[in-house]
Amino acid sequence: MNAPKPNNARVADDASYLPNDVSGSGVKSYFQSVAAILAAAVPGTLLSQMATTALGLTGVTLALATVFLGLVLSVSFFVGLVVLGRLLKVIKH
Repeated sequence: MNAPKPNNARVADDASYLPNDVSGSGVKSYFQSVAAILAAAVPGTLLSQMATTALGLTGVTLALATVFLGLVLSVSFFVGLVVLGRLLKVIKH
């Protein structure tokens, strides 16, 4: 007798939730994205901290201004890295 399996047992038998190409360009693209995010976030965060501290801000005002400026700078750096990657043909699309 083969009893039907419950729906949650399907996950253990079926690997359809995994990417088709685990060792290929999908993983490479993932690591490139993580590297680009880190390469943009670190300088954006450091520059925003230095800029807001130099303005003499303190407390909550310092924290809010640092977060806002850090987001703006990090996104700007990320966009710059994407454009540079496309110009150098590192990023295909």
